[in-house]
Amino acid sequence: MIHTKITPEYKDCQFVNEFVRRLPIFFGNEGTLLYGKRNTIKSFFVDGLQLPFQRLVVKKFRKPNLLQRFAYSFFCDSKAMRAFNNAAELRSRMINTPQEIAYIEEYQNRLLKTSYVITTFTDGQPIRDFFMIPEGFNKKVAEEFARFVVELHEKGILHHDLNSTNVLYHQTEQGNYFSVIDINRMKIKSSGSLLTSKECFENLTRFTGSMDLFEYVLRYYIGYRKWDRCMINEAIRIKIEHDRRWACRKAFFNKLKKISHV
Repeated sequence: MIHTKITPEYKDCQFVNEFVRRLPIFFGNEGTLLYGKRNTIKSFFVDGLQLPFQRLVVKKFRKPNLLQRFAYSFFCDSKAMRAFNNAAELRSRMINTPQEIAYIEEYQNRLLKTSYVITTFTDGQPIRDFFMIPEGFNKKVAEEFARFVVELHEKGILHHDLNSTNVLYHQTEQGNYFSVIDINRMKIKSSGSLLTSKECFENLTRFTGSMDLFEYVLRYYIGYRKWDRCMINEAIRIKIEHDRRWACRKAFFNKLKKISHV
């Protein structure tokens, strides 16, 4: 069984309907591979059609394990559905992200087998390109990024994978701006609800492992929010604890890998 949903704007578009219908058949053999590790991401060009986009991106999520298949089938939304819904919500709050086009869920024996989300293509540069450079990091982009994270948080948005490859920087003649991708893991509070400072600081820890860059962005972040400067120490403490836990998890999984190869 296959379940699909197309965004209302393209629900009557013949091309989109046909693309969604046939995607599980041709995905493996067509398209340009953009990423092929845990999940598979491909782009597809749209030629000769009067559409506002020329390229689509499809993310096929890796097959969930048995427990996850059961959970996604009966208790919670699939990653593809969450990515689709989150994109619509982000754009309604004036946060840039590729437009959601559709999602597909494939079921086998009533359990989710795999899922796809289809969006428009965006060509921004990951902020990683501006932060991991020989001369240190681009201070202008770092300051702008701090302001962008403030905007996310003030709008009740916590991107739970806010790393330097999931935030894109766009430089255009009309001005520079940021967008976010890989948005299936997010917390979006209802309009008017405030995030706590702890939630905000914990979220901010994720974009870099460099303490110099973190402190630079942090100082601008706190300045933009007009918070007390003494909160810098609290944020640094949260960052140190986050990095310690991350290092422990990484060491644990590396140890498991070594044992499994013995």
